[in-house]
Formats: sequence, C-alpha cells, structure tokens
Amino acid sequence: MDHIQVGDIDQSQGKLKPISVKVSENTVNVDATLALTDAVLSNGAGSDEVEALRTIWALMNMGPRTGNPVFNDAYAQNVLNQLHAQCQSGKITAIRSVREANDYAIASGEIVRIDADCIL
Repeated sequence: MDHIQVGDIDQSQGKLKPISVKVSENTVNVDATLALTDAVLSNGAGSDEVEALRTIWALMNMGPRTGNPVFNDAYAQNVLNQLHAQCQSGKITAIRSVREANDYAIASGEIVRIDADCIL
C-alpha cells in the first residue's frame, strides 16, 4: 500500500450502505527490461545503445512518483462517477481512498480503490 486517506464522516442523515470502486492499470518496468535486454544481447558486457536508452528513459521519468509510469495515467478519472452510480441518493460520506502497487519485476501495476458509505 502506498497511500490511504480518509474524508469527513456524516452519520446524521440516515442508514449507511458501504460502496466501493477499484480501478487498476498495468505497466512494464522499462529500466528492468532494458537491463535484461542488455545482458542477453551483450552477454553481460553491456552495449552503448541499450545504455543510452536506459539514460533517456531515466531522464524522461525524473521526479516524484509512487511506482513505474503506467500506460494510461488517466485510468482513475471516472472513479467518482462509478461511486455515484452505486449510490441512488447521491449522498456519499466517509470516503477512504487507498492507493496500492503490485510489482512483479518486469511487469507492475497501480491500483486505486475508493471505499465510502452511501447515506440511504
């Protein structure tokens, strides 16, 4: 788990029904893939072309981040609409957002889960 955040909780208007939305996006660890390619192609001695690609990739991905860059960085934009689709009253409280990452060496994934309560 990378991050969890809890919003305000309002239980003054009725019964609560738990609702949840989970979205994810996969990616490839390009640096690990290029290192593996370099080892296979040059038998461990390294090659200038692969090392240049690794340098370019590192420069393109500078700055703070929680995991490997995903293929589609807008994958979590519709979670609010999906949350509202589960709540007929439109009154949502106790929003908890959880961000997680899976890492399987070359492949990895980012997961965003939103848990909340719908006021009935």
